[in-house]
Amino acid sequence: MQLLFILISVLILLVVIFIAAKPVIEGIKARSNLNREKDKQKEKEENISQDEEILDKLKDKNLSPEDLKKIYEDLQKKK
Repeated sequence: MQLLFILISVLILLVVIFIAAKPVIEGIKARSNLNREKDKQKEKEENISQDEEILDKLKDKNLSPEDLKKIYEDLQKKK
């Protein structure tokens, strides 16, 4: 009788774990996706700030249109 009670308890425990595992795994995946999105957003913001700093430096140098075209073409080649 005790063995039957233990087996039923273990079976119930396994069913509960199996049912609860799916939402937990989905939550972990959603959280990792959210973290990836935040990292991408931070990276984009850093790139934008770097681009703005470069533009400010170029504005301070008073470059000619030919120099600006050359810099632009060099940047396009790097991409």
